[in-house]
Amino acid sequence: MKMRKGRTLLVIIGILIGVFGLTGINFTQDTLFSAFSYTIESHDTQPDITMIVDKLDPTLVPALKDVPNIKAVQTETRVSALWRINKAPGYTTIKIVSYPNLQTPSLAPFEIVSGRYPQAGEIVMEYGDIALADVKIGDTVKLDTTHGQVPLRVVGMARTAGVDPATSGKAQAYMSDEGVRQLDVLTNTNEPNHPARQFMIHYKVNRIGQVDATAKALQKVLKDKHIQIFATAFPGPGIVPLQQISGIFALLIVLVFMAVLMSAILIFNTVTTLITEQTAVIGTMKTLGGTQWQIMRSYLIFVLICSSLATIPGLILGIAGGYIVASTLAPTIPLALGPFTLPLNLILLGLLVGFGVPLLAALLPLWNGTRITIREALSAYGISTGRRNTALTRFAQRITWVSQTVWLGLRSFFRKKWRATLTIFMLSIAGTSFLIVQTLTTSVNSTVSSVFTNFGADVEVDLGPQMKLSQIKMDLSTIKDINVLERYGQGGANTQWGRLALWGIEPQTKIYHHHMVSGYWFQPGDTNVVLISSHFAEKTGLQIGNNLEVNNTNNQPTTWRIIGIIDENVNGLGQMGAAVVPVNTLYQFQGIPENAVQDAATRVLLQAKDHSAATTQTIVQQIGKIALDATTSGSVERGGGIVNTYMVQDEVLRHQRSWFVSYILLYSVAIIIGIAAIIGLANELTSSVLERRREIGMLRAMGASSWRVAQVFWVQGQSLGLIAWLLGAILGLPLAYAFLRLFSQFVMPVDFVIDPLAFVVMLLALLGIATLASITPAQNAARLRIADLMRYE
Repeated sequence: MKMRKGRTLLVIIGILIGVFGLTGINFTQDTLFSAFSYTIESHDTQPDITMIVDKLDPTLVPALKDVPNIKAVQTETRVSALWRINKAPGYTTIKIVSYPNLQTPSLAPFEIVSGRYPQAGEIVMEYGDIALADVKIGDTVKLDTTHGQVPLRVVGMARTAGVDPATSGKAQAYMSDEGVRQLDVLTNTNEPNHPARQFMIHYKVNRIGQVDATAKALQKVLKDKHIQIFATAFPGPGIVPLQQISGIFALLIVLVFMAVLMSAILIFNTVTTLITEQTAVIGTMKTLGGTQWQIMRSYLIFVLICSSLATIPGLILGIAGGYIVASTLAPTIPLALGPFTLPLNLILLGLLVGFGVPLLAALLPLWNGTRITIREALSAYGISTGRRNTALTRFAQRITWVSQTVWLGLRSFFRKKWRATLTIFMLSIAGTSFLIVQTLTTSVNSTVSSVFTNFGADVEVDLGPQMKLSQIKMDLSTIKDINVLERYGQGGANTQWGRLALWGIEPQTKIYHHHMVSGYWFQPGDTNVVLISSHFAEKTGLQIGNNLEVNNTNNQPTTWRIIGIIDENVNGLGQMGAAVVPVNTLYQFQGIPENAVQDAATRVLLQAKDHSAATTQTIVQQIGKIALDATTSGSVERGGGIVNTYMVQDEVLRHQRSWFVSYILLYSVAIIIGIAAIIGLANELTSSVLERRREIGMLRAMGASSWRVAQVFWVQGQSLGLIAWLLGAILGLPLAYAFLRLFSQFVMPVDFVIDPLAFVVMLLALLGIATLASITPAQNAARLRIADLMRYE
C-alpha cells in the first residue's frame, strides 16, 4: 500500500510541477507584459503630431478638431524644473505635466495607481520616479523656482504610457492646471525654443499616411489664430521594445516546455514502474476475462484522477505564484502593475497540459504493459533481476580497490537500460538548462558592460540648452582631478530594420577606445559618415560603401555613408544595433544648427587623473556645487546649464540591474526544471529499491548495515548525475549558443561569452539534485527488514 501511495504521489507531483511551472511563468508574462505594454506605449492614445506653441487658447480646440483627418486634440502645459534629491549631485530635472482636465485627457493619458488626483500645491509622481529618489505618498518634494524652493505634497503615484523614469533617468510628475499656473518658473528669454514652461498641442489622426498634409493644415489654422509654432514633431510608436520583451518571454516559454517534457518523462517512468509492480494484478484481471482495453481504461481513469488532483492545485498555485512573482519584480524595475486579470487562454492551456500530457505519456507504457499474456504476467511477478553483465562482473573483480558498495550502485545501469537512459536524459536537460541560463546572463552582463568599458571615462555630465562647450570647459577648469574633458552625444535613429542606437564621438577622441572590424576611423572634418556595428551589419547585409538612411525624432530623413564596421554593442531593449558618427554629425541630426555645432555640447565625458571611487565621487560633488552656484547666482537659468551628473560605473550597474528581472525569471524556470529532475530521479531510485529487494535482503543477511545499504542507492544517484553532467557539458554548449542566437535575433544583440565556472555550478547542481533525490529511496531501502525481504517471492 505504501508503494502504491508513493507512486500515486509521484504522478500527482509530476503533473502538478508541469502545470504550476507553465501557468506561473505564463501568468507572470501576461501580468508584466501588460504593464510593459502600457508603459512602453499604447498607440491608440499616443499623439501622431505634437506642436510646441507660444500660448494656449481654449477656443483653439474646436477649430483644430474641424481640420480634416483629425481624430482627437489635447492641449498640455509642461514645466521643466529641478527636483532636489538626496543623491549626487543633489538634484535632477523633472517634467511636470498638466491638462485642462487631468481625469479625462483624450491623448497621452495617465493612470492613478495609488492615491488621488492633485489640487493646487500638490503633485502626483510617476511611479518610475522611485528609481531616482526615495519618494512616496505623503512626502514633500522641493522644486527650484525663480524665488527659491517650492514644497509640494505628494498625493498620488501614476503610470503613463510611453514613460518610464527608471530606464530613461528623467523624472515626470503631474499637477493641476491651477497648481502649474502658481509655479513661478523661468522662461528662457534667449532660448525661446526651450522655455522652462512649454505649451503643447497633441493630435491624433485617422489616416497616418496623410500626417504631413494634416500637419500643414493645422499650422495654417494656428497661424490664422496668431499662434506662433516653435516646433512640430511626429512621435513614433514604441513597438520594437514591446516585440523584444515579448521575445524574452517566448524564450522563457521554451524553457518551461522543457520542464513539461521532463514531467512527461517522469510520468512515463512512473506509470511504467506502476505497471511493472502490478504485473500479477494485470494477469489476474486477464484471467477473470478482462480485455486489454478494459485494463488500460482502469489505469487511464487512475491517471485522470491524478490529473484532476494535480491540475486544479497547479493552476491555483501557478496563478498565485505568478502574481506574487510579478508583484515582487515590478517595484524593482520599477513598474506599476494594472488591475488583476485572469486570461481565459491561460486556464485552457493549463488544463490541456494537466490532462493531455499525462494521458499521452501514459499511453505507451500502458499499451506495452497490458499486452502481456496471463502466463507471462504470473511468471514475471516478483523480482526483476535483469540479465547478468559478465563483462562488468569480471572488470569489477580486477579493480579490487573500488568498494563493493560502489559496484552495487553502478550495477543498476544495466538492469533497466531504457529507464536509466531516460533518467540521464532528464538530468541532462536540467543541467543544460542551468548552463543555458548562466551563459545567457554572463553574455548579457558582458555585452552591457562592454558598451561602457569602451569609454575610458569616470563621469558623465548632461548639459542644458544654454551650456556651450567653451563654457563647460571654463566652469570645470577649477576641478584639479579632471584629466580629460571630451564632448560626446547619445541618441537613436529609426531605420527600415528598426531602432538604431547612436553614439556621437570626437574624431580625435582620447576617451573612446574603438575596435574596428573593417574600414577606417573618422578623419577630422568628416561629415555624414557612419560606422555600424558588426551585429547590425550582419542583420541588414549592409557593407562599407553603402548608404544608410535614417530618420530622427521629427521624422526628417538623413543619409550617411558607411565607412567601416565596428565592434560596438547595445545596452538595452528597442535597439537592433549600434552606430557611431562624428559628434558634430549627431548634433546636426538632433536639430542643432550647422553654424552652432562646433561649440555645442549636450553631454561631456570626464576622465579623472585617479580612477578611484573616492576621487570620482569628489568630482561629482564638486560639479554639483558648481551647477547649484550657477543657478543661484543667475549666470544660467535652471535647467539650462548642468542638468545631471553620473558616475559611469553607476550607469553600468543601472543598465545591468535592468536585466535582473529577466535573470530571476530564467533562474526560476531552471529551478522548476531542477525540481522535476529531483522527482524523476527519486522515481528511478524508488523503482530500483523495489526491483532489488532480494539483493538488499542478501546484503543485510551478510551483515551490511543500514548506512551501507543506503550508500548503494546514493552512489547510483550520484553516478547518474555525473553521467548527465558529462552529457550536458557536451550538448549544452551548442544548445546554449543556439539559445543565445535566438536571444540576439529576437531580443538584443549579445556576444557569446562562456564562464568556465558555469560548468562547475552545473556539476554541483546535478550532484545536489542527485543527493536530494536519493534521500527518501535510500532511507526506505535501509529500513527494510531481512525477513520481509527474503520471503518477497
